This record gives sequence, structure tokens and C-alpha cells, in this order.
Amino acid sequence: MAVIVTGLVAFGLSTVWYSPWLFGNVWAQYRDTSITTVPTWKFFIAPLREIITAAVLAFLVVRIKPQNWRSALILGLVLWLGFYVVQLTGAVIWDNRPWQLSAVHAGDWFMKMLFMTVVLSAWHRRAGRLPSQP
Repeated sequence: MAVIVTGLVAFGLSTVWYSPWLFGNVWAQYRDTSITTVPTWKFFIAPLREIITAAVLAFLVVRIKPQNWRSALILGLVLWLGFYVVQLTGAVIWDNRPWQLSAVHAGDWFMKMLFMTVVLSAWHRRAGRLPSQP
């Protein structure tokens, strides 16, 4: 339950991130296509990315056992830097993706990684397990 709830809330935070109130205009300016050309089915499977990420984070939280919110933040930061930033940097360097677009995506995942690691760590400490320990 923790994984699904955390993933869905992270997806909700992402929709706010890409709204016109925050970074939606930058995202729209540097995208290759218009949002109106994106098939509707993509919006229904999009939350799966956050749920999968939450499941991986839950797996790591159960094994690493961050002791407090600071150590959970460090875990999220290290994972974000080591994987997401490296991937986006490659897209900018090799695929000629606009750095502005990559910066918007990086910020979104930075926010979500920190949110998910802190929430899942707290949930694990309070419940004693997440989702189940072998």
C-alpha cells in the first residue's frame, strides 16, 4: 500500500510541477511535440513510472534502513545524481535535447525522489516493514 500511495502522490506532485503555475510553460516551449498530439493512453500509464520507482525505493529503504529523514534525503539525492542526472546529461550531450527541458525534468525527479525516499523511510520506520520483509 505504501508503494502505491507514494507513487500516486508523486505523480500528483509531478502534474503540479508541469502545470503552467510552475514549469509547464518551459516544458511546452522546449518539447518536440504539442501536448495535444500525445495519445490519451499515455496519461493513464504514466503513473506506473512513479509506482515502479517507489517500489525500487521501498526495496532499497528496507535493506539500507535510513535512520531519519536526513539519511533518507541523502539516499534520494545519491540515487537521483547517480542515475537520473547521468541519464539526462547523456540526452543533452548525445541526443541534443535542450538543457532547459532536461533541467525541468531533472527538477521534477529531484523533487519526487526526495519526497518518495523520505515518505517511504518514515512509513517503514513506523510500520516496521515495507512492503514486507523476508
